[in-house]
Amino acid sequence: MKKYFILSVLLLVSGFFASCNYLNIDDYFEDTFQEDSIYANKRNIERYFNGAAALLPVVDKIWEYGNTPGVTGSDEAVSCGDWNGMVVIQFSGTKLMNNEITSSSMGGWTWDFNIWPKCYKVIRKVNTILPHIDGVRDMNSFERMEFRAKCRFLRAYAYYLILQQNGPMILLGDEIVSNNEEAEYYARTRNTYDECVDYICSEFDEAAKNLPDATTSMDQYIPTEGAALALAARVRLQAASPLYNGGEAARRFFGDFTRCTDGDHYVSQSYDERKWALAAAAAKKVIDLGRYQLYTVAASTDAEHPESGNYGTYVVTLPQEVPTAEFPNGVGMGDKKVVDPYRSYAEMFNGELAINQNPEFIWCSSTAQVGSHMGYVFPLNFGGSSCLCVPQHIVDQFYMADGRDIKNSSSAYPYISRPYDKTCVTTEGKVLSEGYKISQGTYLAYTNREPRFYVNIGYSHAWWAMGSTTESAKKNVNIDYWNGANSGKNHSNNNVYNITGYTSRKYINPQDAMSGSGARQKDKSFPIIRYAEILLAYAEALNNLTQAYEIDGQTYTRDTEAIKYYFNQIRYRAGIPGLTADDLITVEAFNKVVQRERLIELFWEGQRYYDIRRWGIVEDLEREPLMGLNVEQAEWEGFYQPTVIQYKSIIERDFKPKMVWLPLHLDEIRKVSVLDQNPGWDK
Repeated sequence: MKKYFILSVLLLVSGFFASCNYLNIDDYFEDTFQEDSIYANKRNIERYFNGAAALLPVVDKIWEYGNTPGVTGSDEAVSCGDWNGMVVIQFSGTKLMNNEITSSSMGGWTWDFNIWPKCYKVIRKVNTILPHIDGVRDMNSFERMEFRAKCRFLRAYAYYLILQQNGPMILLGDEIVSNNEEAEYYARTRNTYDECVDYICSEFDEAAKNLPDATTSMDQYIPTEGAALALAARVRLQAASPLYNGGEAARRFFGDFTRCTDGDHYVSQSYDERKWALAAAAAKKVIDLGRYQLYTVAASTDAEHPESGNYGTYVVTLPQEVPTAEFPNGVGMGDKKVVDPYRSYAEMFNGELAINQNPEFIWCSSTAQVGSHMGYVFPLNFGGSSCLCVPQHIVDQFYMADGRDIKNSSSAYPYISRPYDKTCVTTEGKVLSEGYKISQGTYLAYTNREPRFYVNIGYSHAWWAMGSTTESAKKNVNIDYWNGANSGKNHSNNNVYNITGYTSRKYINPQDAMSGSGARQKDKSFPIIRYAEILLAYAEALNNLTQAYEIDGQTYTRDTEAIKYYFNQIRYRAGIPGLTADDLITVEAFNKVVQRERLIELFWEGQRYYDIRRWGIVEDLEREPLMGLNVEQAEWEGFYQPTVIQYKSIIERDFKPKMVWLPLHLDEIRKVSVLDQNPGWDK
């Protein structure tokens, strides 16, 4: 039996809560196993623990069939809605945003938003284990400390999942709730949001003290000290944000949400700036561990000594505004080399980088769920359906190569999107980096963009290598989405196609192919939380302080130099200039900057669903019509002219304020008379 217990929520294969392959074991105790045998020895109690971990919801299935709304639950992705493949394909976020979820119907064929009962089953199992750890005869004192920490992490994580999905819950502490009591015994109310945050973070902090410092090559997906502290930092940042911290959004969404027994507000209606200091302190704990850093790859800037890749030679050219000091103070990597912003960003997600070589992923999961979405982004006619798409306003958020907005582009890196004819294309191709190039004939609006644009966005005429197939017609192809093109709607026989003219290539490796002889896809890992998010969280938290606060012996204030230092590391890794004075001139100005940076940097990692809610901007975003390219038209007959998407799943989009949280299932509400339902949902 392994020393560590892999809590990765990854290989929950193809179902709501599937087998425990991801635990690297084949057996664990069912609930019917005799309780005294569970604690007889280390092996047995570990197996029982694994059974609890196996109940965790799937958090890395952010595309289809998910237990969370994922990318289609926000504005960063849209889908074609339900359609019939070999089975009925459903996108859980689309079901939510189209108002098809109710408190009595919260799921589909193999997915379910109703995670409350499963998470409480995990919590009960942990509470059953904790009192007996000291009695396990063949555990030494170190093993007992570490095992107890893993149990507390698992329990905190189960509460965390409820908080993210449903808001405040009933905190049980170490209590094992009896199954044979009178009704009054079970008449328990939900705790307030702040009480839940404090408890979850304190449990993560306590677990961190005895969790492993790092993963091993054998156990790459286990939770570590850093994972516990990073999740606490995420929760603290969320709790400080306007939706949960007495802001206008808190009043708008939760002003009438009070506990039935005493009238207390579940979500605070009074602003507390100190919450931002707590968020900053939580992020700084992770930073101060000194174990994590942004992943970078060096590349040549010397034309006489270019890089040689599988798809041509290249040198990395960056805007002159980007400082050349050694990273992280600039993009310098020594010896006429700089950060290669394409590979440095892409290789974390496309399977090129082994997990044990990745210094940025704090906690991640393995391969199954990432691989499951490939068919939804791969092009029609090349093994995919291309039915997971990116709206135009998300594409437009990506900067130009010199960090400017497309509406304020420079003469050095102009944004050119007119006229809509054959003159508005590139006249020659250019290799950007290994696996990335701009092809001849590319619409000029897709040139001069920042590197993360090319890694994340699959635009029309983008080059797809699909290098694993041996069929020449299925590899090294420029994919187009206009009607009549090689991946246009003309290739669909079921009305499923790319409805915006854009998809995501974030998790696509140049070797990945889905059609043709020899086609295969590389294994990838999904970042549950990574160091870039911690840097962004720290900068955001510091920015919102108007006075100094002392937390655990450190002082936190709106230190603009600290904000620049930590934030700019992400910019420099992306190959674009750092913050300007105007970016930091006011709290509001930088909040807009960091919101945009999170959209770009954390694109399609499942965080935007929570971000646009905690910032209180989800309603404003949903009022705007969703735009895309006119995929009904041929290339030079209107395709490149953005238009309101006229597709059934988009027309039916119907955001309601209640959707900031998912409901508690009616089965739970009816069990306990004082269990309040979330605002707007049926009771």
